[in-house]
Amino acid sequence: MALDMKAGGTMAATEAVGKAAKKKLKAADRLALVTLSRAPWDLGPLTPRQIAGKVIEPVTTVDPKTGKTSNPNGVIRTRRETWVERYLRKGKLSAAQANAAEQLAEAAQGRRGRDMLASMVKVDTSASDFDPAVAHLDRRRRFHAMWAAIPASCRPAVEHVVLNDHSLRSMAGCNSGKAEARYLDRLQRGLEALTR
Repeated sequence: MALDMKAGGTMAATEAVGKAAKKKLKAADRLALVTLSRAPWDLGPLTPRQIAGKVIEPVTTVDPKTGKTSNPNGVIRTRRETWVERYLRKGKLSAAQANAAEQLAEAAQGRRGRDMLASMVKVDTSASDFDPAVAHLDRRRRFHAMWAAIPASCRPAVEHVVLNDHSLRSMAGCNSGKAEARYLDRLQRGLEALTR
């Protein structure tokens, strides 16, 4: 009889712990469903503050023969949104201006870096027709042609937002909404000059 009471006491204690554990498990399941529906694995915290200014997008691969994009494993990634993308999303830039900004930013990558003559001395022994030094020089030439098309008064705003990826508010002298509107107008006029 004593054994039965001890077993009964253990069962009651197990039931009490089991109910608390079930409540915690149900709460954990609800949280897991929220995060797992957005991402199939742990991307880190997906709180509103952590994903502010980030874009969550699928990682797709392009088939070179058909040109179709696919994401068979459902892989997604987060990346930081550029200021040009933010201004486009808010309606401060048009799609043509944002495309011009993207082309300028890509061409600007040929502007920076070490001396190109030093890298041209290297012999490329690969069998492909793609030469990175030539592509770099082409980007550099395209950047200088695009930069010359931008009016001189608009260049500081374009450089600050497109090339350095900073907000207009962080420009020197931009301490009011009126100054921000003036700099935004210069940014828009500078990018509009590239679309012509």
